[in-house]
Amino acid sequence: MSIGLDFGYSDVKLIQLEKAGNRYALHNHGKVPVFNDLGKFDPETVTKAHWIAAIQGLCKDLRVNAKRTKRVVSPISGTNVSIRQVISLEMSDEELASSLEFEAKKHIPMDGSQAILDYQIIGTDPKELDKIHVLLVATTRNLITTHHDILKGAGFKGGIFDADPVALVNTYLYNEGLAPEGVDVLLNIGNQTTTIVVWGAGQRFFTRELNYGGHHFTQATAKAHDVTYPEGEVIKKEHGVKAIEVTQESTESETFAIKVAEKNIYSYLIEEIRKTLRYYLKNAGQTYFNNFYLSGGSTELPGLQDMIAQSLNVNINMLNPFKKIDVKGDIKNPAQYAIAVGSAIRGLEKK
Repeated sequence: MSIGLDFGYSDVKLIQLEKAGNRYALHNHGKVPVFNDLGKFDPETVTKAHWIAAIQGLCKDLRVNAKRTKRVVSPISGTNVSIRQVISLEMSDEELASSLEFEAKKHIPMDGSQAILDYQIIGTDPKELDKIHVLLVATTRNLITTHHDILKGAGFKGGIFDADPVALVNTYLYNEGLAPEGVDVLLNIGNQTTTIVVWGAGQRFFTRELNYGGHHFTQATAKAHDVTYPEGEVIKKEHGVKAIEVTQESTESETFAIKVAEKNIYSYLIEEIRKTLRYYLKNAGQTYFNNFYLSGGSTELPGLQDMIAQSLNVNINMLNPFKKIDVKGDIKNPAQYAIAVGSAIRGLEKK
């Protein structure tokens, strides 16, 4: 049995998986908001106490005994997390770890604490056989300590720490498999950020985090209508991406018409996604984009999937994290559990 615990700024999500032969089975799942009163929501004021209280409440609702849980995996995200593919000479594990620590310090903003890293060798270089490709994940001791304090405060004895993009890839690999040709693109739109992952067999792994998410969509909607944040959330959920284009001068029949010429939070998001994909193509050599998958809590926003697909001129599928997992009953907006499922999968595969 393994628990994947994804606690963001909007919700805490929990997935409990168990082995069922060669497959996984969903034993338990659920989510609770970090703030019950949206009128008081401010990501700048979220503290460890908020997350601890939310996790404890969710565990109580799902009858999960944190103290007896032996395997919990929780992902970490933010500017102090770096994930990148690097090339290294073949060397001993000790030498490789030392070399990668120096590499990690070049890519993450240090906060005065020690760099913490993990890595996975993903293959040899096809052109230079004495070199290897390594997926390097790095963060800082302070961030790990904060994350550990939250888990411990919620009653868990400890846990395995993952990174959002890696957990997302775990879900993708289990349910879809690595693209044999070209590269697949994963877009996970959460409350604070949008995570992009691009990867394919024999291709370079790349990830980038954009500072656009459901919180910013709500802020923009509330500003467009001159209403409070909670009222903006209601309008956003009801009318989706079209709601942000509302003006007081609009007639009733054209109230929610999209004005393509106007720049807004969604067009800025599209622009950053497009820049990221162009950057990848420029640096990856000869390849092409194959499948696009969308996940995250904000993906249920009406019109968002179609808007991204039309703007980028691609076909986008929702990433169903339960596609190959045995599930009883229906799950509302399954794509929101993509990172939690990927974390739980790692817990079952961790030796």
